[in-house]
This record gives sequence, C-alpha cells and structure tokens, in this order.
Amino acid sequence: MPEQPATSPLTADELAFRLGVEPAWVGRLATLGVLDRAADGRFDPGDVHRLRALQAFEVAGVPLEALVAASRAGTISLRYYDELHPPPGVLSGRTYEAFAASLGDRGAHLTRLFAAFGLAEPAPGARLSVADEALIADVLEIVVATGDPALALRAVRTFGEAARRAADGALGVYGEAAARLGDDLVGLPGDDAFDRLLRPWARFARRSSDLAAWLAGRHLTRAIDEYSVTQTEQILEARGFVAARLDVPPAVAFVDLTGFTRFTEEHGDEVAAGVALRLGEVTAESVAPFGGRVVKLLGDGVLVRFDDAASAVEATLRLLVALPASGLPSGHAGVASGPLIVREGDVFGRTVNLAARISDVAPDGHVYVPASVADALPAGAFEARSVDAAQLQGIGLVALVDVSAWPTSR
Repeated sequence: MPEQPATSPLTADELAFRLGVEPAWVGRLATLGVLDRAADGRFDPGDVHRLRALQAFEVAGVPLEALVAASRAGTISLRYYDELHPPPGVLSGRTYEAFAASLGDRGAHLTRLFAAFGLAEPAPGARLSVADEALIADVLEIVVATGDPALALRAVRTFGEAARRAADGALGVYGEAAARLGDDLVGLPGDDAFDRLLRPWARFARRSSDLAAWLAGRHLTRAIDEYSVTQTEQILEARGFVAARLDVPPAVAFVDLTGFTRFTEEHGDEVAAGVALRLGEVTAESVAPFGGRVVKLLGDGVLVRFDDAASAVEATLRLLVALPASGLPSGHAGVASGPLIVREGDVFGRTVNLAARISDVAPDGHVYVPASVADALPAGAFEARSVDAAQLQGIGLVALVDVSAWPTSR
C-alpha cells in the first residue's frame, strides 16, 4: 500500500494500516464522534496519535464506552492530543522483519540495540517510519564498526537512560502543573480547559525532542573537549612537554533531607515524591555555579560530584541554605574527596561511601568532612571546627571536621 506523506489526510484503511487495526474499528470511532472525519471521508494525520492513545486505554482496561461518554460530556478530549507529539513520519514499505533481514549479520544486534534504547523491539509485522529505519541502520552500522559492539551499546544505553529520565521528569512537572490548576485539568482535560491553561505545555512537548537533541549535542561537545584536554595534558606531562601540575582529586557531596520519614508519614507518598523531585531541581541550581553535577537522586538524598573539595564544600553550604528557602525540609551533608569509579554516568567507590556515611552522622544544617579534606581546603576560606571522631559503618573510625562559611562580618 503506497504511503501518504505525514501531512496528507489518511483514508480509514491507511489509518488502520499504520496501527495494525481493522478499518471497521476506525469507522466505528468516527461514528461515535471520537475521531473527526472530513467531508471526503479522510482523517487527519494526527489521528495516528489519537488512535494510539485509545489503544493504550483499551490495553489498560478502560472501556471505550466510558471514554465516549466522558468525551461527549466535555470532561475529556482527544482533539488536541496530536499537538503533544511530533507529526507521524512516512511509513516504510516493508515490515520490521524485512527491515531486520536487510541488515544482514548486523541484524543480530537489533534486540540488544532496542534494549539499550530502553524501548520494546517492534513486532515482526510492524512498520517503522522511513526516518526511523535510516537512523537505526546507521547507529547499528556504527556499533558494529567500533569492533566492540558490547561497549558501543553501553554508550547507547547512557543516552537511552538519560532520555527516559528526562521524559519521565518532564511529565512529572506537567502533572504537577495540571494538579495545581485543578482536577479538571489532570489527564486529558476538555478542549476549553486545555486551550486556556495547558497549550504552552503542548508547545513544550512538541519542542522537547528538538531541545533534547540540542542539549545532547552541546553536552557531548563539552564532554569530548574535557576528555581530550585532560587526556592530552596527561600525555604531555608524562613525556616532559609540560610541567606536571599538582593532582587535585575530585570530590562528592551526599546531602540528606532531615526528618524525611516523618514528613512522608505526615504528608503521604505523593507529596514526598514531589519533594524528592524538587530536591533535585534546587540542588542542580545551587551547585551549577561551582561546577557541581547531580549524579543521582535517592529519595530523600542526592549525590553530587565536584572537581575539587573546596567547590564541593562551598556549594553544599549554599545548598543547605537554599533547601528551607525553597520550601523544602532542611538537610545535612557529608563531603569526601578522593578517587572515584565512574561508570555510565554514575560514581562508585570508597569516596562515595565515605560521603554517605559522614552525612549519616552530620547534624541538621551542618556539613561534615574528614579531617584530611579539611586540612587541604584553602586557608581562610572556611571556618572549621573539629568534632568527635565517628565510627562509620563499613569504614571505621574517621576524624571529622564541621565546616561552615565565615560570617560575612568577619
């Protein structure tokens, strides 16, 4: 069946073909008023997304009759649903099974490639868009050409995981915005409510894939430059072209919210989840000026990586001030400096464990560091007060120092 351009109206047969459903089902939806059919009997290309949503409702066990009744009452609407998604692409003329066969030996890596994407592999009879086929074939060729497909797929997986987290996080923010505007705006609100209050979020949804691609490119450029400079500098030092610089080990800060368990009991898990998300936002904003990078959120805690201990301490002190100022519970933190094991964006090792254990014993509103880290901080930059050594789980006895900012009146 010849494929129409994504901007051209679709017949019932063409619409059904795209989603692997019977044309009669499409006709029934049109008769019920769920889909709008033009005078010539054709459908808008955006109905591809509306049909996909209806399929998802069906799989979830939501009766079509309930959706129709709610739509007729103006409680929900699917009319604008296509505005939340990019236009459907032009379908390939072959099935996914045929596409896989066309790849030859490279096709053996397709299942692992989709696992790295974090997406379900299409069914044999499904059809990808022409653009999707071209991209997947190109990525697969690169993965094989590296000579180490397993390692290359790990790189792909980092992008898949980042995209999933970004998408889920963005939808979480949208859900929070809708909830603040009232119950009538949660889910698929009526047309009038969407037009008045949520249309800017639809614009964001349509632009988000472009934004993600732009940000990925910029961050990849930064990472490549950083890696190239660092590794080249080490080679130049090792071969005597430049003098070696003093090695400054990286640092991590582990920040915990105080009384989060009690907070969850008092306010419920849903409110607590919003607090955890807000913790990530406030942390990212507070540490960015000091080169800090949020590694991961852990419910009531956050792990942040820095290039050096001084930056970590300064940023963490400011973060502890920012938490209650942002309406969050107060916090306490541990900072440690030393070697890190970095893998797929996460960090591991004794330095991370040390920061976490120190945070466990730090009082509310305080930043504790090992005495060795305090001794290496710039003279006069912070106020440091020795505290009792602590027996840290899995680490042993560690001499600790309570570090704070000098009063501005000093």
